[in-house]
Amino acid sequence: MNLQNIQNAVMDSRHIVCLFGRNAAADCGCFNYRDSACAYAVEQKYGYSPEEIFSAAFYNTRPKLFFEYYHNEILDSLGEPGAGFMTLKRMEEDRKVFAVITRSIYGLPRRAGIRNYIEMHGSVYENKCPHCGTEYDLAFMQNAKGVPFCPKCGAVVRPQIVLDGEMIPNSRITSSANEVSRADTLLVLGCSLRSTLARNAVKYFSGNRIILINEEENYSDSVADLVCHGKPGDILPMIYR
Repeated sequence: MNLQNIQNAVMDSRHIVCLFGRNAAADCGCFNYRDSACAYAVEQKYGYSPEEIFSAAFYNTRPKLFFEYYHNEILDSLGEPGAGFMTLKRMEEDRKVFAVITRSIYGLPRRAGIRNYIEMHGSVYENKCPHCGTEYDLAFMQNAKGVPFCPKCGAVVRPQIVLDGEMIPNSRITSSANEVSRADTLLVLGCSLRSTLARNAVKYFSGNRIILINEEENYSDSVADLVCHGKPGDILPMIYR
């Protein structure tokens, strides 16, 4: 795909909503348990697959091992917003991008300074005691030894993230659908159109075009109007200067 075509489409757009996928988050240095190499290493180390560990059932029945995994793998690989996120921030400031929607839990949009974002699965930056309601920051969780107990009441402090087997809050689903329904361009970064993030969003999209930037080719690419195969962090700064 000629990048000029994507650049022209972006400049012609008046209301872009961005879907930021796990592959793009992994390129920022975030732990991606769906990567086959990571999944194999986790199973060898902990004796369970990442999907098993990162589930509500596992959290409730094996909290010690859950938090060992959470500290060593998730909180130790938070990554950093790269050039792609800095470009998205400028696009928001220029009133090109009106919302960033992601299933990533690493808080990348907020750390990049983006103002309007929806983290469908929550964020490691938000933690709360389910008993007394006290909220704790990321540093508290990072400094906790083993299971993080609330200093006020002794209950286990819960990361405010959606684990496998849990439902995404309806408020986030509604907000995401509303944002997508208003878009004239859907910018999909770092995931295929068959990913859960994209499939759920496309149902509400009635705009002019879908632009896909993803390193991996997929049969669903044909659904997009414009496609570029490459890392979003490399491509975005080239199409929006």
